[in-house]
Amino acid sequence: MTREAFANYVNLGGYDFIGRGSDELRTPAQQAKALEVCTKLGLTGLVVVGATTSMTDCLYLTEYFERNGAATRIIQIPATVDGNIHHNYFQTSIGFDTASKVYSQLVGNMLTDSASAIKYWYFIRLMGKEPSHLAVECALQTSPNLVIVSEQCQDRHESLKNVVDYICDVICRRADAGQNYGCILIPEGLLAHISTFNNLIIEINTLFSTAKTIDEQHRMQEMLANETHLKEMLSPWTYSLFASLPDFFKQQLLVNREVEGSIKLAAIETEKLISFFVEKELADRKKKG
Repeated sequence: MTREAFANYVNLGGYDFIGRGSDELRTPAQQAKALEVCTKLGLTGLVVVGATTSMTDCLYLTEYFERNGAATRIIQIPATVDGNIHHNYFQTSIGFDTASKVYSQLVGNMLTDSASAIKYWYFIRLMGKEPSHLAVECALQTSPNLVIVSEQCQDRHESLKNVVDYICDVICRRADAGQNYGCILIPEGLLAHISTFNNLIIEINTLFSTAKTIDEQHRMQEMLANETHLKEMLSPWTYSLFASLPDFFKQQLLVNREVEGSIKLAAIETEKLISFFVEKELADRKKKG
């Protein structure tokens, strides 16, 4: 990292310059390599930025360095947009406050537009693969018409149909009051908290875990794109769920992957899927009068 290389990132955060990966500092071999590099470079300090995984790595690495008499001191900076780090010694973590304020401003703009046009429903997906803290915080800041909480859906053992029906009930009640517009907040990790979808995600991730290289992942995608192969590789229940999904969503489940090969939930358009089924359900209700 040089001044010249970093020149375009000054005062702009720089996180995208540093980048991120699936690296860990947990095994003895990884810790030994970290110590070797820190010693070779003569580092007096090593800064680890991240959430629970990074904090765990930092703890193990600190103990390893101390046992081996390393001169490098390790500093952990708690950072997460999910707001899932809590400790008596922390006032806040980097990321959550900023993200919630930025998103709340955007959600507020959508709410204003919705109330002005009085003919649209906005489905807004917010970050938060595990906890729904960001969606809830933005809801507290902006007062949308509905916020879906992943953990609540999981606790109630709800299916996607239950979620869709509940949203449709809200839309119909507002329509009865002459308010054919509104805004719904949806956390990006919702599908992982719905048991049937979670099973689908697990099965697809298990299949891709056997593909170690990019080429093998591409071959796996091609195989799963074939209806015959797909039916053989997934369990009957999971396959029937997959077959019921719209084509655009099937494609996203098979193509969008994390570094290590698991489904990239952040890139899955959950809000588009829900709005697709909501539109379908509302059309059915309209037919029935």
